[in-house]
Amino acid sequence: MSPRTVVLGFDALVFDYLDAFDLPNFEALRERGSEAPLRSTHPPWTASAWPSMYTGTDPSHHGVYDFFHYGTDYPDDAALVTRENVGAPALWNYCSARGLPSIALNMPVTYPSDRIDGVSIPGYLAPAGAPGHPEGIREELTEALGEEYRIYSRAETSDDKRAKLEGYLELIDVRRRAAEYLLSTREWRLGIFQIQKTDAVFHNFGEPEAHRRIYAAADAFLGTVLETVPEDTNVIVCSDHGIGPMEGYRIYVNDVLRDHGLVEATTEGEPMSFGAAKHRLLEDSSGDDGDDTVDADGDSGSGSSVSPAALAVSTAASVLDRAGVGPADVYSAAQRLGLEGVLQAVVPEDAKSGATEHVDWAASKAYCRGRNELGIRINLAGREPAGVVPEDEYEAVRSEIIAALEALRTPDSRPAFEWVCRREEIYDGPYIEDACDVLFMPQGMDHAVETQLVGRQFVGAEGYDHKPHGAFVASGPAFEPVDLDTLSLVDIAPIVMASLGQPVPARMTGAIPEGLLGTPTAVEPYADLTIDTGEDGATDDRIEERLSDLGYL
Repeated sequence: MSPRTVVLGFDALVFDYLDAFDLPNFEALRERGSEAPLRSTHPPWTASAWPSMYTGTDPSHHGVYDFFHYGTDYPDDAALVTRENVGAPALWNYCSARGLPSIALNMPVTYPSDRIDGVSIPGYLAPAGAPGHPEGIREELTEALGEEYRIYSRAETSDDKRAKLEGYLELIDVRRRAAEYLLSTREWRLGIFQIQKTDAVFHNFGEPEAHRRIYAAADAFLGTVLETVPEDTNVIVCSDHGIGPMEGYRIYVNDVLRDHGLVEATTEGEPMSFGAAKHRLLEDSSGDDGDDTVDADGDSGSGSSVSPAALAVSTAASVLDRAGVGPADVYSAAQRLGLEGVLQAVVPEDAKSGATEHVDWAASKAYCRGRNELGIRINLAGREPAGVVPEDEYEAVRSEIIAALEALRTPDSRPAFEWVCRREEIYDGPYIEDACDVLFMPQGMDHAVETQLVGRQFVGAEGYDHKPHGAFVASGPAFEPVDLDTLSLVDIAPIVMASLGQPVPARMTGAIPEGLLGTPTAVEPYADLTIDTGEDGATDDRIEERLSDLGYL
């Protein structure tokens, strides 16, 4: 019999919080295993990072840089990414090719589900009712659990904080019992499970007690898995990125580029908003009407034109304007309250330019098209639909952008970016043409990037946001107890394949740290491997609210 390996992915898991709380199962695993900080990919976001983990490649090799696929189109035409945008095989595909059955539960960006030897049920970004593989597996789980198997939690987007947190905890428990059932009733060699709410709780709750409760639920999940799998199972715990307090600024990058003559603004048409249908996103599954929330059209769930919170912003906007506070300040306040969609209705008339102008993608030389990409795209002639930058000026424009961002200082006179570089300094894969032309990293990941035009380069930020380093812990017969330096997220997949006693696929860009495994590892091409999702990958507009809930929109 071949070895078994179970991989438990906890979104945004970091050692700081593992150390802060009483978590007996994590503590026991760490005591008997090896651990290391786990460096995420660029950019360090859920949609690009989890595919990097399960394919063993960086975004330029699998093709997903954001929650939306742009290609060479302008942002208005972007579509939510699906498994079909991930242009590399996943761990379960390689295992199927070697005759090893797998269980893949709740992994982000896995809709539509791969047809594999085993079980695959999609996670984040899948429609709430998305089927899994094999046919009927979700119905089977629902019957076994005695309640609906859910991809998203109840009250996921509710303003009722208590209901939201209880929904998070309930969902983790559903995931725990589903993992126990599948591990107990299916033949498997690879089990891979993901918990998302260890990330979401920080985006939505500032209270340490909420963080502790979610981590405790994650610890219970880990404990159940450890009790269910055979004693000789290899266990890997990992996260896609880290998280921590953000105390810097919101950097309005397109305002920076506009000040350098690179971005053109327009008041025609509608500003780009991926949250335009946000109030419809969970209608089929949440049981939450979302009262007192406001969608991009200014309609609240209760049917009134503006919610009480929006009226408060309206009054505050008038007062602030008379006090000399500009549109960027008003916009930032509305954004923190989730009310940017009603901004045009509530800001004073003479401050509306900062709220109604948006990037004219076709007319601009360059722009930041998505806040999660951490990069600038050049509107290149012959590549973009209406490119305005001639090919012979491409490098000059890139140099101009790099110089502008490197020179940018925050209001407290510190460099805004840790580094700024050309994309080929980071990426070398076959999907590099889909990447931004210039990449950057906010200083210490203590600043958030925004794409709106608000008339100001910086606005104060607060809350929590992603950090570059997550956590890695490994224990089991395949692993040696060694001191490890920082690992890369793309190292996880090669480590998993080797722990299963299988050759590492040649197309993986990650590496196995020296001394971590007790046996040598071969490399093979897996040349005949195919990926079969069996579906067309149709998406669901309601997913967008979930992105907003995590702070991605």
